[in-house]
Amino acid sequence: MYFVYQFQQAEDPKGLTEALWRHKIAHQIVLNKAHNELWIMDPQQLPTVKSLFELWQQDPILVQKAHFEPVATSLHSGERGLLSQVRSAPVTSIVLVLTVLVALLTQLGGDLNSVGYFSISPLEIRNGQIYFFTLSQVVDKHEYWRFFSPALLHFSVLHIVFNTLWIWDIGGKLERILGSFVWSLGVVIIAVLSNVLQYYISGYPLFGGLSGVVYGLIGFAWLLPLLDKHWPTLISQQLMAFFMVWLAVGYTPLPEMLGLGGIANTAHTIGLLSGITLAVVYGLLTRLIARNTHPQ
Repeated sequence: MYFVYQFQQAEDPKGLTEALWRHKIAHQIVLNKAHNELWIMDPQQLPTVKSLFELWQQDPILVQKAHFEPVATSLHSGERGLLSQVRSAPVTSIVLVLTVLVALLTQLGGDLNSVGYFSISPLEIRNGQIYFFTLSQVVDKHEYWRFFSPALLHFSVLHIVFNTLWIWDIGGKLERILGSFVWSLGVVIIAVLSNVLQYYISGYPLFGGLSGVVYGLIGFAWLLPLLDKHWPTLISQQLMAFFMVWLAVGYTPLPEMLGLGGIANTAHTIGLLSGITLAVVYGLLTRLIARNTHPQ
């Protein structure tokens, strides 16, 4: 993150921050010893930020009507839509491509031999029975990727469509705000915790999906605006209520009755709790970094 400006106590950054979000400039307003500070993610957007800032200083109302061509697209004026979103959220795009490739390779879970490469435990099929390993045995085999790879497994079209759409939407927005490194670290933490605890509690390795990560991102994006009023609202209260209801439904026989199969409820719950915890940690760390970078 890059420091831009420290507001005076009498200055309200609300109008400026609304203009920045309208121009798709990822930023944060951090409270540092009674003063709000403006930080941005991408220094290449600094010219646009400065233009908006100068206009805001002249007239906070006029800045709402301002429009500047984003620097990120000025080099490729014909680049729009999907390609532009892929460039701005590359890790999100990579995760989705890998998810689709794994779905094709495993035939949506229909090819158990292929599934065994990505499940949390190697699978051995002998005499019609599935044999698998404990977590400690997986560690002994040094197959550490298995703690993450079940997130790439999906077992139905509805399953993969639901998860990839939310990863593309909420995950892409968070990557643009947080930056690719921080976003990737959060996704890995959420996926590993969800997968490991799901296996530890259920004792069965045939599960998978990005649902735990989806719930983690939802929890993260929902809580941060409550911790920091300047953080953008990505998850409405109604949408959060829907996810909570669906989480509760997952603990009932209803999904199987509807033909959706069993749901890895532990992974969903752990994912949600992990995302909420990461939101708290992230909020505290960004404030601490801001204070240490610009002490009063």
